[in-house]
Amino acid sequence: MKSSMNEPVSTTAKNDGRIRLFIHALALSPVGTMGGNSKIAIEIARHLAAEFDVHFIVPASRAPNVPTEGIRLHTLPDFRGNDKYRPLASSRHYLPLVRSVFSECGISREDIVFAMSDFHVDVVPLVRLRKEFDFTYIASAFLFVPSLLENLKKGYGFPVFKYIACYIYSHWLFNLALRKADGFVVTNSSDFHHFPERFSGRLLDIYGGVNLEQIEQADALPIPPRHDVVFCSRLHPQKGIGKFLDIWKTVSSRLPCARLGVIGSGDARYERKLKEKAKRLGLVDTIDWLGYVNNAEKYAIYKRARVFVHPTVYDNNGMVAAEALCTGLPVVMFDLPSLRHVYREGCTKIPERDQAAFAETLVDLLSNESHRRAAMPTDQERRFAANGIGPPGVRLLAILYLVSGACPYVTILNGRQPDL
Repeated sequence: MKSSMNEPVSTTAKNDGRIRLFIHALALSPVGTMGGNSKIAIEIARHLAAEFDVHFIVPASRAPNVPTEGIRLHTLPDFRGNDKYRPLASSRHYLPLVRSVFSECGISREDIVFAMSDFHVDVVPLVRLRKEFDFTYIASAFLFVPSLLENLKKGYGFPVFKYIACYIYSHWLFNLALRKADGFVVTNSSDFHHFPERFSGRLLDIYGGVNLEQIEQADALPIPPRHDVVFCSRLHPQKGIGKFLDIWKTVSSRLPCARLGVIGSGDARYERKLKEKAKRLGLVDTIDWLGYVNNAEKYAIYKRARVFVHPTVYDNNGMVAAEALCTGLPVVMFDLPSLRHVYREGCTKIPERDQAAFAETLVDLLSNESHRRAAMPTDQERRFAANGIGPPGVRLLAILYLVSGACPYVTILNGRQPDL
């Protein structure tokens, strides 16, 4: 177990009187991937490194994903095995390691621990250690699994047995966190209704999380091949990529020269299934499967594209759409009720499950440049996509003040009182 910073500093010292923020990130995305919750955690660390003494607890193999400037990094020995399918064993593995970090740092009530995910490795150890150390515990709940009835009614297509197991698993972890957490971070205020009344005023909806510096850095990279339409996300039924292939079949039949770039990776079997479907539909020569691409390289692809598609069938934030808006790309998405609060402007909304209308919109935007330019986000919409109601780190300061009373100097957010 190692602790490091740009300059050697004692991990037990309270650095120049600043409040300590521990970001518990055992479920951080592996190197070569980057999920939305990991992006939020990293942006929080970047934004708060000046105001807080920020500590980042992460498995050693995933540490390269974490920026080190001004951040104290605690790397833990990795769990040997697939922690996704062995929740109890992996949680038992990390529990004594996290306990050791907390003991060495002398963690106390004035210290804040933020769990970057609602996965077991970021929930079970903190629930257990909350009994031993009196720290302020901020949990996260970034996506609530829909009910079985909603899954069937809206035709999400999630595998039934795997879905039921995921539903039970997520609710078990959520109820564990509810017992010990001082507050929660979510990614959409529409999720507030899931919480009991005692959490009123202790919930924070975080938006944004886009690294604008990487968008600027993209201009210095080699120019990538041009794609008319770009999709970017984890390759999973929830993200709508399977059904979008049917939409792309319609677009391709009318615009044979149009090219689709698919950024992202997923389960190997599901990726094969998608490529087999593309072959059956005769789309092989119209799609570039780009795999995982992130940071400035991803934005370079965006800047060369004409339209971004976000065909997710179930979501409550969809950070990739915000990233696309920040590069100036027009975004086409289904009009999901949960996304209406997040993306109020700057996107072309299609009635849910109306694949014909989605295809028709894409054909229009790709065929008519004036229509495409009219659909591009304004500067104001791009700023909102980047920050929402403030950068993630600044937003987190508001809830830290509410739950701990430790940050009275941050009660004003963007010139007004936080609306929580």
